[in-house]
Amino acid sequence: MKIQYSLFDTLLEPVFVLNAEQKVVYCNETAAIIAGLSIRKITRGMKLLEIFEFSEPIEGLTKLISITDATPYKEVTFKTAQGGEGKVQITLQPIFDSMGDKNWIVFVRDVTLEERLQKKYRAELEQKEDVIKALEDAKVQLENYSKNLEQMVADRTRELSRLNQTMSALLDSLGQGFFIFNSEGKILDVSSKACETTVECKPEGKDIWEVLKLPENKVDGFKKWMMTVFMEMLPFEDLAPLGPTTYPHSQNRNIALEYHPLRSSEGAMDGIVVVASDITSLVEAQKQAEREKEHAKLIINMIKSKREIHRFIQESQELLISIREEVSKDAAPDTESLYRSLHTLKGGAALFSVKEVAESCHMAEGILNDLSQEFSQSNFIALRAKCFEIEEGFFKFLDETKEILGTTALSDERQIEVAISKLNDIARKVGTLPGGGQVAQELLLELAMEPVERFFEPYNEVMLRLGEKVDKMVAPLKITHGNVMVIPEIYSSLFSTLVHAFRNAVDHGIELPDLRVDQGKPAEGHIEVAIEIKQSHAGPQLAIKIVDDGGGIDPVKIREKLAKKMVDTRKKSDQDVIQHIFDSQFSTRDQVTEISGRGVGMDAIKYAAEELQGRVWVESTVGIGTCLFIEVPYITEFKKDKKKTATAA
Repeated sequence: MKIQYSLFDTLLEPVFVLNAEQKVVYCNETAAIIAGLSIRKITRGMKLLEIFEFSEPIEGLTKLISITDATPYKEVTFKTAQGGEGKVQITLQPIFDSMGDKNWIVFVRDVTLEERLQKKYRAELEQKEDVIKALEDAKVQLENYSKNLEQMVADRTRELSRLNQTMSALLDSLGQGFFIFNSEGKILDVSSKACETTVECKPEGKDIWEVLKLPENKVDGFKKWMMTVFMEMLPFEDLAPLGPTTYPHSQNRNIALEYHPLRSSEGAMDGIVVVASDITSLVEAQKQAEREKEHAKLIINMIKSKREIHRFIQESQELLISIREEVSKDAAPDTESLYRSLHTLKGGAALFSVKEVAESCHMAEGILNDLSQEFSQSNFIALRAKCFEIEEGFFKFLDETKEILGTTALSDERQIEVAISKLNDIARKVGTLPGGGQVAQELLLELAMEPVERFFEPYNEVMLRLGEKVDKMVAPLKITHGNVMVIPEIYSSLFSTLVHAFRNAVDHGIELPDLRVDQGKPAEGHIEVAIEIKQSHAGPQLAIKIVDDGGGIDPVKIREKLAKKMVDTRKKSDQDVIQHIFDSQFSTRDQVTEISGRGVGMDAIKYAAEELQGRVWVESTVGIGTCLFIEVPYITEFKKDKKKTATAA
């Protein structure tokens, strides 16, 4: 007889279906629970004996082809790799699936559950004598009650009325929403007044999924969870956290939901108590603690990375001037230029934990996005106000920087810490040699150069923090030939935009750990930087290569995005198509997050490289990884121009 395996989905007993190679081709949800693994993982080629370790061999399990009839149930104990254990009865029998292929079905009966029920029934039988005695006492009491029944009923009615009033007053005095639902999902006629503010209604008589405002596509899943809880297939404390944990409050209050069992005197599950707590103040306290933590990181960064902070301040001052000039125009601003400035400023602020500036930049990007879709004077005014708010936040940061690092942090020029007597002594000695004057000047210039790796080391923290936020594992950044020397002032604008490359590598490139392991990769993603000086007909070039071993850039997705923008890519190769990631406001994300989605990060890198008369391009293979190439002229002569600096509004 042919059969559809979906028939087993609703069975409460574990069911596995094996092919001739003993691999699991189907299992129901109960089977996945007892195995301690997901259905997806089990049915991707695992064998039953890889999932369970049985106390003794199961007849025919290793030679399924020999089984032609159902085998007798065999009772064994088992253990799983996840630490689960128990006692089960197992039978095997051949079966033909809906395609006509012969497989073998494994029925598993949880003996442990039956033993628990037997103990429960024995305990109830042991109470039988107590119950009989209680009935006899009740008979005597009933005879006494019958003598003055009318008076007792009146007294009892008054007592129950007082009890109900007390219970209602007690519930209404609670600051938490409190109500109970039964096995059918109906809410009982007991609730606290706080429900009107926490779940925004009087819940009595309504369906629980209606009160919790569950989306229609999640109601069936909730009902299955509810059925599992009432049947007590697993301990309540294990199942309770799987229910909805928050309520979507219309006033943006943070409402947490907790579940507690309501049992009869015999221990049976009569209902589930829902407690809805307003934890808005707690969430705000946690946010405040996070802000204080970020502030502590800011101070540590300022102490550990004085030079990098100094460069960030100088670059940010220039960006703020550009932003102020754009939003101070009477006409519509240059949105692409403003996008680049805001996104680069946000990346630098996030790098050094200047959270207030980073958050304000993100909100300004949102307003600018709306403005680019359709210009309106009200949105332009809102954008201008938000940009001024960014400036205020930056100057607040400058005040804190000034207190920690001193006034040198705000200097127009980078400060080099060297004993002046030592430097003068060396320069004087060199200058006395024939032709030594030029050499002395070159020596001083050499002292003004720094190794490139200093500019990349802070991005290691960016990668690790972002990896934690998106549940990805990232190995420490590897830098090759980081001792190449450069003059910081020449390349600072380019280096500050590279934060986008590392954020994209983690957010878009590196896969989740489970997926990487399934693909044969290490759980940790790897990102490497290689720097070298290359010779070309145009002169020496500073070449930077940023490589990740993530999922790569899918040209199919790029083509789909470009098609929506009415760009014809039919005659372009895949490598040509993926270069469009450098287009202004191009993003593969459908939704904007605080990490990505604006499509201005790679554009900023390209813009900075071209400002130096250089170029950028990308090479990628789906499933293997991506390599970002940057080549700009290697300049060792620096002529200081008068730089613009931001001033307080």
